[in-house]
Amino acid sequence: MTPAHTTFQLGSADAVLLTVKAQLARLGYPVGDPSSPAFDDQMHEAVKHFQQRRGLFSDGILGPQTFDQIELARHQLGDRVLRFDPVRPFRGDDVATLQERLSRLGLYTTRIDFEFAEVTDAAVRDLQKNLGLPVDGVAGPRTLRGLDAITRGKASGDLFALQEKVRLQSTGHSLAGRTFVIDSAPQLPMTDDPQLRESHQQASLEYSQDIAHRISGRLSAVGASPFVVTGTQDSTKDLLDARASTLISISQDMHPNGAANGVATFYYGPAQGQESPIGRRLAQLVQREILSRTDFQDCGTHARSWRSLAEHTTPTIHIVVGYMTNDDDRALLHAASTRDSIAESVAVALQRLYLKEAMDPDTGTVDLASLRRMLEERGKTPDGR
Repeated sequence: MTPAHTTFQLGSADAVLLTVKAQLARLGYPVGDPSSPAFDDQMHEAVKHFQQRRGLFSDGILGPQTFDQIELARHQLGDRVLRFDPVRPFRGDDVATLQERLSRLGLYTTRIDFEFAEVTDAAVRDLQKNLGLPVDGVAGPRTLRGLDAITRGKASGDLFALQEKVRLQSTGHSLAGRTFVIDSAPQLPMTDDPQLRESHQQASLEYSQDIAHRISGRLSAVGASPFVVTGTQDSTKDLLDARASTLISISQDMHPNGAANGVATFYYGPAQGQESPIGRRLAQLVQREILSRTDFQDCGTHARSWRSLAEHTTPTIHIVVGYMTNDDDRALLHAASTRDSIAESVAVALQRLYLKEAMDPDTGTVDLASLRRMLEERGKTPDGR
């Protein structure tokens, strides 16, 4: 910007100060008359405030370090296209902001240095790979829009959540063509009492399998590819990690206290600051739908770090619907109409997962067939895209 050892202070006057004033004004500092080359009192205060914010000695003197910081502050993220240039590396606040946001996702793991060098280039390429974008290392509008869509409104993030959100956002609202795995015999914490297990295990398995097949029938009817499994063995791992949109496990609970009752849903989190945002959203939707359609008590939606929730890249939830040791819950589960309502709840929750908020009706107001018809009708109108 100016010779390395040039300094300006209160009382100075120089044409270069016009550029400095313009840059400080753009950053929101009151600099007095922007058309005057004079270093007056207002300019002096503006420089002091800038220095203070940038961690410099606040003396109001424009020296090499202050000039360097003003130069770094010239660009905000999105002002220019960033890329790795080994001859003249990009430097600035925009690069630092990019590094900070990549760091929150676990993609940039070194110190924030304001310079777009090899490490930043590698992090941008990792981001693009996870976003499903062309991997060229160029932080242009498309890459930054993808980054905004993932991190907007969050103080922190992680690669786990990034991959899940991209997986959800990269497709439309239709269930057709999606793969869903429904596990009717998950390994969930249940009572250690062998007598309780022996007396209720078989009936619980039958209820869970019936609900799973009812869910499968609804998903098949709208063009999805559901797979009902009994325990997620190694044979389903490739399907889960590569193709499946979600894994849904269904079971009942048991407890020595016969008064224990209700329905609860579980998703992965928290562990080392990570959680499954799609799992959390789906668990909440399923819980709300079941409560609106049945007489089960609300036992809440909970984050757990169980291995069964974390071992696959596919977003996973566990639905624990009813206590086999509670007479009322057992009577509810014995009714085919209740199991049908549970299946409808899960199917509708899966559809709601892929809807934009503006398209999402109130909980419990529609069944899957009605919801599909509504989406088809909206798709015929310009605002239903």
